[in-house]
Amino acid sequence: MSRVVWLDGGFVDTADAALPIDDPGVRYGEGLFETMRGDSGTIPWLDRHLGRLERSVAELGLAPMPDLEAVRNAALVVAAALSEGPARIRVTVTPRPTLLVEGEAITRDAPSRVTAASIRGLWHPGRRIAEHKTLSFLGWRDSQRRAAALGADTALLLDAEGRLGEASTANVFCVIGGGLVTPPIRGILPGVTRAVVMELVGAREEILDEATWRAADEMFLTNGVRGVVGVAVCDGTVVGDGVAPVTAVVQAQVADHLRGSGSPRAN
Repeated sequence: MSRVVWLDGGFVDTADAALPIDDPGVRYGEGLFETMRGDSGTIPWLDRHLGRLERSVAELGLAPMPDLEAVRNAALVVAAALSEGPARIRVTVTPRPTLLVEGEAITRDAPSRVTAASIRGLWHPGRRIAEHKTLSFLGWRDSQRRAAALGADTALLLDAEGRLGEASTANVFCVIGGGLVTPPIRGILPGVTRAVVMELVGAREEILDEATWRAADEMFLTNGVRGVVGVAVCDGTVVGDGVAPVTAVVQAQVADHLRGSGSPRAN
């Protein structure tokens, strides 16, 4: 089995899975989602993802929402159905309340390094809603399409002055002077893998102006499914000297942490 869908209490055929037109998630993009990495029937960082989900529900005042324990159980049941190898698990909740969990086997490894294109004016430091993983995701999807049109794998979102915010589906870290630097949580998502890197390796939070981040020795992205992915080229220019020893160390540490952070299996 390579793909399964759980909707409001049980598995449904993937071809038949649908939400009603008056669901707030459909009509307004009002809802939240979490995308997690499953591993042989478990979800190692499930508690971290559910913690972020719970905080967003409270801070945004969304109600009525699915019970958090129901979300946990459904996610684990979906992970158990994809018990062979790694999987991508996506939880979607809306204030209908709707609980949708999709699971898909990961059939190929993520690249260890990617190319990026910077896009000015897409990061807004004062935009509070961007600090939550809402279903209103068009802006990030648009940035990804624009990056693809430029021949890049991902987009780096900049403010109007060229300062670095985040990537289209990831947080960003730079290696500067031998230390790790990442933008503070101001209009960007507080990523789960970002938090793990901060705990394992440590990094200072700092607004990075364009001259500073473009001069970085290394750059890497953090994502809940892919983990740590290096940026080899940005805007057609090799990052640093093309060698990324710090990135390699962080990749290994995060991968080890992921393997050692097992979660309970479904009953």
